[in-house]
Amino acid sequence: MQTGIVAALILTLVLPILRPELQQTTPLHHVDIVATDYAYVAPSSVPAGMTAFRLVNRGTHPHEVQLFRFKPDVSARTARAYLVAGNVPDSAADESGGVLIAFPGVTAHEELLVSLVRGERYALMCQFRDAPGKPQHTALGMVALLEVR
Repeated sequence: MQTGIVAALILTLVLPILRPELQQTTPLHHVDIVATDYAYVAPSSVPAGMTAFRLVNRGTHPHEVQLFRFKPDVSARTARAYLVAGNVPDSAADESGGVLIAFPGVTAHEELLVSLVRGERYALMCQFRDAPGKPQHTALGMVALLEVR
């Protein structure tokens, strides 16, 4: 058992030296995206750098946040128009992104870690429905645009 502890300590001390990319040179930003019925409370802009996004659901329905980057040639105006329409064409979105899900009154246990670059724009969307035949939450206004400054 002690051998395992010693090995773990050695790895903890030596691994950052061997793999410098594992060292955190800039502070990690934390951004809470708060879901309500049917909107997000989130900053409209965030600083560049490594950022951890967390979803907090203060609504009475399950919600998600689809977080993805718009391609560089998509203007803020066009991005907002796509979001308001509730339909972002594949040609406007970068291939990267992630999804967080939280039930009512719950904070998602997971976080999305993203390296944000100045000038980028990210979409926040919830495409859940409350029941079959009900509109997607995007159609009810659950969208937001986040700009990296």
